Amino acid sequence: MKSKLFFFCTFLICSNYSYSQNIKSIGLKSGISLSNQKWEFSFINNETIINQLAGIYNVITIDFIKKQNWDLAADFGFYQSCSKIDANPYLFYENTREFQGNFKQRFGFLTFSPILRFKTQIKSFMPYIQFGPRFDYYTSLFSNENADSWKNEINKTQYGFHIGEGVAYNFKNFSILAEYQFFFNFNKLFDKPTIYPTETFKREIIKTNSHIISLGLKYHFTKN
Repeated sequence: MKSKLFFFCTFLICSNYSYSQNIKSIGLKSGISLSNQKWEFSFINNETIINQLAGIYNVITIDFIKKQNWDLAADFGFYQSCSKIDANPYLFYENTREFQGNFKQRFGFLTFSPILRFKTQIKSFMPYIQFGPRFDYYTSLFSNENADSWKNEINKTQYGFHIGEGVAYNFKNFSILAEYQFFFNFNKLFDKPTIYPTETFKREIIKTNSHIISLGLKYHFTKN
């Protein structure tokens, strides 16, 4: 319900700004996310191997202010943080072989990122760098059952920053984008007492950061 409300509000904002001509351009970016899920102070870090899996990244991107060498913009959408947990063959012995591995986790987030972008024009190409704060909200809609089984213990609101680079190819009122971003989180996704407490491992703590690779198409309301 919250995710539907999020996209409905985004649509209303876009429509209102477009009508009042405060939006300079609007577009879509789509790609993959590769996340580092770090389990701190956990037996899982020692007795399992955590592998990256590709997740989905889709956002609406809007430019509000466009100057010769810089822009102010925002991205609204969702992405996933995915991993696969396998047993460590060096630490799992005969009495623990019931662990079959292939335990996949897919955490889904609604995301909002204000953007400050610095750019330069080289004929039809526009290389740029960008950065800004980032606010995410966990949603079951883009998560799988393994991740969602912890939804009551997950810190649903995540905040951090994003930094990235990209290049746009401009033609008439359109731009084709290729972009890389790094999503860094300040707070933890998960922090609770461990099921099997020891002197060393007292809490289960998950922290996740993501690499985003995407392509996009943008429409400019005034010709580039």
